[in-house]
Amino acid sequence: MVPPRITCLFHSSPSVAKLLISDAGHAFASDLLVECSPAPALGFTLNLETPATYPGIAGLFGGADIGSLANATDPLPAPIVLAPGAATAPGVIRAALPLLRKPDARQIHIMLLVPMSVARSFGAELSLADRFSVAWDVSEFPHEELLEFAQWLGRERLLDRSNFDGVLAYATEPVDAAHSQRIAALLAPLATPERPAGVLALAS
Repeated sequence: MVPPRITCLFHSSPSVAKLLISDAGHAFASDLLVECSPAPALGFTLNLETPATYPGIAGLFGGADIGSLANATDPLPAPIVLAPGAATAPGVIRAALPLLRKPDARQIHIMLLVPMSVARSFGAELSLADRFSVAWDVSEFPHEELLEFAQWLGRERLLDRSNFDGVLAYATEPVDAAHSQRIAALLAPLATPERPAGVLALAS
């Protein structure tokens, strides 16, 4: 067996869960989703409760099988290992990341879901990923962490033309046409066949 292929999806908001359950999210889904965060967030969006003792991927240190850590829920295209049920030191998550590379016939492709706000705390360990993408909810007011993330990403040099799958801009609330056009123009230089410039509307 070979190690699983790992995609790192940096995201600006827990609303990325709504993207994952959309048709577009299913199109780039994997065999396993992993919330790479030291505290829970996506579980609230997905209405999945985890007890305070739930370890997330840190459970791999104790010999837990990754399948036993995964939660299957109908809306998602794949089972998900959520963040620990109680706040955990980022260093513990960082140290657990290499354990995801262990060959496992059940997981050919793993997607790491990394909040922009905590990406810096995982640092160069994220270089274990084979591919990188960015999901940006443009219907939310941009927080300063968005700029901080961009600056960190430039310094860390994780991305290059061979491993970057582009930016997926989406909106969970209605946005006006002018705003969508500005975002499309901003992202045009970063467009790829998989992630064309434009805003994916998820608002009902």
